[in-house]
Amino acid sequence: MCTSTAETLKGRNKVNKVENKVGVSFEGLTYSVKVKNTGKKNVDDEKSPSTLTILNDLNGSFEPEKLTMIMGPSGSGKSTLLDTLAGRKNSGILEGKIFFNGNPPTQDDYRFTVGYVEQFDTLVGELTVEQMLLYTAELKLSVKTTSEERVARVAEMIKMLNLESCRNTVIGSPLSRGISGGQAKRVNIGLALITRPPVLFLDEPTSGLDSRTANEVIELLHRLAKNQGTTIVATIHSPTGYAFSQFDGLYMIHSGETIYEGPVDKAQTYFEHHGFARDPDASLPEWFSDLYKSSEMSQLAAQSRKSITEILKEGPIVNQKKLRQPPSEFRKLFTLLKFRMVAHYKDVEFVATRFAEKFLYAVVLLTLYFGLGEKTDTESIAAVTSLLFLNVALAGFGASAFVPALNIERKLFYRELDDGCYKPITYYCSKFIEEAFIAIFSSLLFSLLVFYGVKLTGHFGIFFLIQYLTTLIGVILAYAVSAAVPSIDVACSILPLYVTICLFFGGYFIPFSKIPVGWVWYSWTSFMRYAFGAFMIDNYRDTTVGEMPIFVDAIDGTPKTVLEFYGLENGPIMNSLGACIAFLTGLLIFFATMGILALVYIRHEKR
Repeated sequence: MCTSTAETLKGRNKVNKVENKVGVSFEGLTYSVKVKNTGKKNVDDEKSPSTLTILNDLNGSFEPEKLTMIMGPSGSGKSTLLDTLAGRKNSGILEGKIFFNGNPPTQDDYRFTVGYVEQFDTLVGELTVEQMLLYTAELKLSVKTTSEERVARVAEMIKMLNLESCRNTVIGSPLSRGISGGQAKRVNIGLALITRPPVLFLDEPTSGLDSRTANEVIELLHRLAKNQGTTIVATIHSPTGYAFSQFDGLYMIHSGETIYEGPVDKAQTYFEHHGFARDPDASLPEWFSDLYKSSEMSQLAAQSRKSITEILKEGPIVNQKKLRQPPSEFRKLFTLLKFRMVAHYKDVEFVATRFAEKFLYAVVLLTLYFGLGEKTDTESIAAVTSLLFLNVALAGFGASAFVPALNIERKLFYRELDDGCYKPITYYCSKFIEEAFIAIFSSLLFSLLVFYGVKLTGHFGIFFLIQYLTTLIGVILAYAVSAAVPSIDVACSILPLYVTICLFFGGYFIPFSKIPVGWVWYSWTSFMRYAFGAFMIDNYRDTTVGEMPIFVDAIDGTPKTVLEFYGLENGPIMNSLGACIAFLTGLLIFFATMGILALVYIRHEKR
């Protein structure tokens, strides 16, 4: 190592005496994952052959007011080390100790002390730069922070990150043009800095940027470290010469082991001392990249490994009592609706797709069944019955349109969840309210056209309520499946399968009384059964058409009304309009609960 243990500890001692500045140190850090047994010997002979060690007994420290880079070849463990230090690993086996100012960090310490900038930018494309920063500020800053203070904090971030020219520009998405890649990276850095964390970790902050933009990002990080006393650590694969010069410290790893820790300006001397001659024509970053390929790196890693025997116990991690009073989940829900729901409602494509489907279906049904509702002939009654069932079926199959809502935002959801922006139930409720509110108007449009165009004989308010509840169940079903499965493809395969099977037990193709005993249980779980039953009872009970015996039993010649034929005059549930609506509501709550539980307990991204 270039720096001695005594020198390192001396630096840490100085850090701990500085209020609100946090030094990060780690000892014996080992991270491994279970893999399929390929027959190859593991790096760690003491572990099972099915265990792959990614980080092997790492020690080190990162100090405030310094910009440190973690370098190493692809697959060396750079991002794994960063995730581990930031407390974001959710899989694998982690051993060793991590300290913030000499103290083991708690989950709250990670949340309020560490800012994390991921390699890929995850932003809300419909918001402007200023709105994105203000949205995050309202989610993360203390409840005691006033509106004026949040606006001032955002203005400070915009100025510091040189985002004045694009503050009112929509961020955009891969399909809609917005801010540049460099601006998006600076916005992501601003999101991490909005709470002024003492520690900032960045995973490949220059990835995907041209050399000029990469230099600007690293120069910005250098200023942040010096001017605000922040401990900044970034993984870098191939920095430019200028970017390299902006770093104070270098932590180099190879095959999960440390090969150098110390000042950047002493790294060349260190490697030359160990017999690695620098090509005069190569820049330092290029030379270090060539060093990765050397077969002697593993030997150097073994020589460099040492134990930090003394961990300082002096000084709190960070004293920010005001910061540790985040907004309530209810207030965070309001923030999600205020920014993201409103932004979606301003998006013509978002709104149009939700109305276009309902309007198109309504026009087709209206032209097919126009005026049949008041007719009393058998053919008309049979046609109207099929229309009522189609209303239910269309809501079920239309659910697939809502599957992408959660999948597309999954990376953003995970990033904001890791950042402590909200809880899964808060996010879920915001998505549900967003769809439920707009569904009021789309369902109302559909109901007006179909009910009065077909001249149904029931009650418009009840027809609208059933239509609305069925639409919401379709949304909730899509959310539950989308949250539970890993991809849109899988969700779009499972959801139609479930809806189609529900169709079989909806009561139209086979009367409830004729369903085999072994399948009766499933018919009770089909939301289509209760929706169809509710539509039928409302339209035919206590009406002239409904009282007409239009069917005749082929065996005993007993005349039957349409409700009797479909088994809607028997039993304590299926002959009650209130019971059918209550069961629909119950299934809505059940599917919503399943979706929330899937968001809480199933994470498709492994780190």
